[in-house]
Amino acid sequence: MAMNNHQSGFLKVQNQNPEETLRQVFAGWLREHKLTAILAPALSSAGSATLALVSEPERLASVLPLLPAMAVNAASVVHEIAGGSGAGETVGLLLRPCELRAVVELVKLRQILTDSLVLIGIDCPGTYRAAGFRELRRDDADFDNKHVRNQQEYVSNVNFRTACQMCEFAKPLTFDLCIGWLGMDPDKELFLEAATEKGKGLLENLELSVAAEPETRKQYLTEHARKRQEQTRERIEQMDKQIMGVENLVRYFADCLNCHNCMKVCPVCYCHECFFDSDTFKRDLDEHVRASRRKGLSRMPSETMLFHLTRMNHMMTSCVACGICEDSCPVTIGLATLFKKVSQNAQQEFDYLAGRSLEEPLPLTTFREDEFKKVGEE
Repeated sequence: MAMNNHQSGFLKVQNQNPEETLRQVFAGWLREHKLTAILAPALSSAGSATLALVSEPERLASVLPLLPAMAVNAASVVHEIAGGSGAGETVGLLLRPCELRAVVELVKLRQILTDSLVLIGIDCPGTYRAAGFRELRRDDADFDNKHVRNQQEYVSNVNFRTACQMCEFAKPLTFDLCIGWLGMDPDKELFLEAATEKGKGLLENLELSVAAEPETRKQYLTEHARKRQEQTRERIEQMDKQIMGVENLVRYFADCLNCHNCMKVCPVCYCHECFFDSDTFKRDLDEHVRASRRKGLSRMPSETMLFHLTRMNHMMTSCVACGICEDSCPVTIGLATLFKKVSQNAQQEFDYLAGRSLEEPLPLTTFREDEFKKVGEE
């Protein structure tokens, strides 16, 4: 039953309906007071992809644990509701891998307290943008079942969000409890794996067939990661041809409206007061005219390039490549691929992966005497 001190087994799926099976499990946790509430993907009354914090078992009908659409990185919501401790509350967070990784970064940045939280990760091979998902689902009555069953089509699905097409982490990296269905037949069974005492507590009273992670699942996840890494290399190579050189980089950001949407939705952009929203950038008419006279012409809105370069520098070591920044951009600047390139390169230099572990210290708060030795010597 234990593997690396993990406790795991198969949960039988009822009536070939994995989502309803999970809803019943969640209802049991709420009724048995193992959880006082659970945050999970859900559909709104209008049929839009959203999140719901559910505390009554009878209200779980709108929760869709396998919902393949993402409107916001749920870590932003967790940041909002879990910045302080909850007296006597135990809230389960049903999160996708990139959302869990963002939560881990926020914990290390001292923005989230985990005392009252249980991290429940769930497999995610990719998601659709929330915008338009309602119509996509409505036009196909069997959409949910097809999505779960057609596992060989995930890597080649060009309709997934850009960031998802480059994501190699279909299984959560850090969790109290993980719910797995990839590389398996989710019509028949799900794989539950507890990594902590919190997670093991949720497995109590569940009818599990004790087992280690099946080889078919491991093989599927390995191959999935390999193909996504290959796609990422190809995308970055294509982007490099577009952005190399100052003129090309300026052209890449030319349509920026300076709306700061990308910053506002980023789950790990946590500053309560941003430099770019400070008085530093508040100029009166005379100052704008003086700047225009110096150059002869000032692009308006101003400082867009400075904003993006500063943001990349600020976020690159904690970026989890969720791509929600690109989804929020009204002029569809290719931020997901750019941030994937920048953060991947930066994190590799520090031998770090954002959200990989709660024990792994943040690169910029850790001194290593032999770090960047070649740079110092040269």
